[in-house]
Amino acid sequence: MTDIKEQFDEDRRDALQEVVNIAMGQAGDSLAKLFDTFVELSIPKFHLCDVSDLNQALSERYTDGEMLTILRQPFSGQLRGEGIALFNNSGVDELAGLMGYEGEVTSNNEREMLLDVCSILVGACLNGIASQLDMAVSFTAPTIMSANSTVENFFKPGSIQWRYAMVMEIRLTLEQYSFSSNMLLFLSEDSFQPLVKKLDQMLDEL
Repeated sequence: MTDIKEQFDEDRRDALQEVVNIAMGQAGDSLAKLFDTFVELSIPKFHLCDVSDLNQALSERYTDGEMLTILRQPFSGQLRGEGIALFNNSGVDELAGLMGYEGEVTSNNEREMLLDVCSILVGACLNGIASQLDMAVSFTAPTIMSANSTVENFFKPGSIQWRYAMVMEIRLTLEQYSFSSNMLLFLSEDSFQPLVKKLDQMLDEL
């Protein structure tokens, strides 16, 4: 694992941070238009980790035991991995109002809303990263993995297929609303070398 961490030295991490910041700005703009309200996105946090340690690492950050709906959207190409979106269940009714649903929100409406938001959030962020680095990426349709779970129960050993992963954590909140979402982007180990190569090209052009 040491040699993998060494691939992402300070210069490369700073370059990747800037790329992701720009991509998340684009994702925030897309969601702000959808919700017609200001969207706040946290500064992305990066972690290179052994996936066997992931459950403990994430549980330490999400300790309130809040029930979540958890969605997954795989992506492939020069960047390969999964986007995992965690939506707090308590804010879903607000989300329905923001997206123009009136009256009682059915389970089908809720499912459709969350799939749409997941697709926009993951797609806008990954497309933003890929376009800046001139990398190819394609997406599989998102799916709901759990409609009522906690982080501690969800991220168990074996839930992610790779041994190592780069995890990017981004938190989304809406101004004046309780709805929030956390997005985790998992990049597989075989994405590291293509990513490092593109980051080096970008740094050489500065």
